[in-house]
Formats: sequence, structure tokens, C-alpha cells
Amino acid sequence: MIEDFQHVSITCRDLEQSIDFYERLGLKVIKRIPDVREDGIARAFKRTQANLTVAYLAPPRAASKLFIDLVQWLEPSAIGQAYPALNHVGLNRLAFCVLDIDATVSALRERGITFLSQEPQVFGPGIRSIVTTDPDGVFIQLIEGL
Repeated sequence: MIEDFQHVSITCRDLEQSIDFYERLGLKVIKRIPDVREDGIARAFKRTQANLTVAYLAPPRAASKLFIDLVQWLEPSAIGQAYPALNHVGLNRLAFCVLDIDATVSALRERGITFLSQEPQVFGPGIRSIVTTDPDGVFIQLIEGL
């Protein structure tokens, strides 16, 4: 049986650009694996060989041990685009809890993060949210009040 979460893996086109974005959100790199050459992950995904570079990121004071596994595929290289709409099958969005959404949005805007709306939206009693996208178009949601 499943006991806990471990990580969410996100394929990116440019690892350094994605690390910069997620660090501006407040995550920290907790591990880097610069040159992964293996066939295990490749076989699991019906490939003969894989060459990739990886970074693990997590909030510095996170209560869980969940982390983001950013992956830049070198061979084969990344293809396609992130889902342009939330109703696509697959990963819909990645959400983070924040204590003060107004202060967080203000600080992130100062760091160059843009959002899809001007103000956080209300989703229920005491629950507010705002959405941005990472450099590859993955929807990133910030939620206050859960």
C-alpha cells in the first residue's frame, strides 16, 4: 500500500531557467544530478537509453518530504508543450500552500513572477488562490487558507 508522497517530476526544456523560476518562488535546490546515463528509467518508459540532468527542489521549511524533480532530457530531448488548458488529461497543475497570499504575490512580482490574474481569486470561505506558469507553461497555483 502507498504510505506517503515522494516527488512530482516535471520535464523542462532548460533546467537552469526552470531552477531560477522555482527558486524565485522560494524553493531551494536540495540535490543535483548533473549527468544521468541509464537504461532503467529508459526501459520503464519504453526507450533503449536515457541521458538527462536532474535537480530536486523543495520549500526550505516544508513539513513533508515531497519535492519537485526537475528533469531536462538530453537524449532523447524534450518534446511537445505543457497542457494549454486545465481540462487536458494528465497533470493539471502544481499547487503550493502560502500563509499570506497578498504578501507572497507582492514579493514574487518584485522577483519578476507574473500571474494570470491581477488579484487572488476567492474559492470558498477563507480560501484564496492565484496562478502563474513556469518557463515551460506548467500551471503553478498558490493557495492561502487550506
